[in-house]
Amino acid sequence: MNGIFNNEISLNETAEAGPNRPDLNLLVILSASSAAAEKAFSQSVYINAAEDIFTAKEIILSNKVYSFDAIICDAALNKKSIAELTSILNSKQVINNIPLLLLSFHEKADSAALLNSLKGFDDIITGNISSADLNDKIEILKKYKLLKNKLPYKPDAAQPGFEYKGFNYTFKRTLDIVLSSLLLLLVSPILILIAIAIKLETRGPVFYISKRAGRWYRVFSFYKFRTMVANADSMIHDLKYMNEYRDNKTSFFFKLKDDPRVTRVGRILRKTSLDELPQLINVLKGDMSIVGNRPLPLYEAQTITVDKSAKRFFATAGITGLWQVKGRSNVNLTTDERIAMDIDYAEKSSFLFDLKIMLKTPKELILKSNV
Repeated sequence: MNGIFNNEISLNETAEAGPNRPDLNLLVILSASSAAAEKAFSQSVYINAAEDIFTAKEIILSNKVYSFDAIICDAALNKKSIAELTSILNSKQVINNIPLLLLSFHEKADSAALLNSLKGFDDIITGNISSADLNDKIEILKKYKLLKNKLPYKPDAAQPGFEYKGFNYTFKRTLDIVLSSLLLLLVSPILILIAIAIKLETRGPVFYISKRAGRWYRVFSFYKFRTMVANADSMIHDLKYMNEYRDNKTSFFFKLKDDPRVTRVGRILRKTSLDELPQLINVLKGDMSIVGNRPLPLYEAQTITVDKSAKRFFATAGITGLWQVKGRSNVNLTTDERIAMDIDYAEKSSFLFDLKIMLKTPKELILKSNV
């Protein structure tokens, strides 16, 4: 059937990119112009807020609001009504736990401008989003909000999420443990020499430990050799004008050419990718895999929840992956191209696909070191 999202997929169908899920229970607050549309969601509550704003307030103020997986508000409502509803949600702290989405039927609407003008929303969805993509978006947002509310993060705290425990998962995990253990043993002398070099050049820790988002938005402590000055993260705001992706209004990534924060030893480590050796510890612990998607810093990961982009979190984080072997040496890759590679890996992930990526990685590292 055709619903208010103009798709023909019922939410009781299984999303192709993820595990089986129950129907979503949504609170959909519509305007008069779209309230007559056929209902697309099963087990959902619809309110024509333009005609019955009091019912909308009543549900939001009741404990029933906590039973919803997400709240969707029509952008066609007048701003005063939207502000009033978000204010009530904030007062009940519902927004801390339940995704609040803005619905726009205008394909070419400026999402960033719309979200800035209507405060309190987590993201915006368009009228033609598929049920599978909406499922993915809501799941990622719920995990993000759960983790966000638990700051400061506990590195090894168990996080809820889906896991595949079939043969493919078991084989991949076994291979990760064997390879990471052997490689750590083989490169241990190199690790010691690098640690000494870092300590001799600059003050500060040997390892750079940051919070990264992996599969299903699980946050973990990510290890690398420190290649920058000790206070590098605090300098990001002042260096935004140098970001290679600054001209892309929808850019999620932060990357600098000739980064002034990088030390002399750090440049050598980056050029040879030796700074990434400590990630073998993450693989051994189960935070990452040898092959997977790039483990994103939280300031990048929290922005990648739009439509199909959420699918990139279905795959494990990895030391190497499609993004590394296809685009690492190409500084002209757009944000969309990077996200597309992540989604491609998440959809094709298998032992044979991982093996192909592992075989291509040495060649890419050699090309990088010769640049």
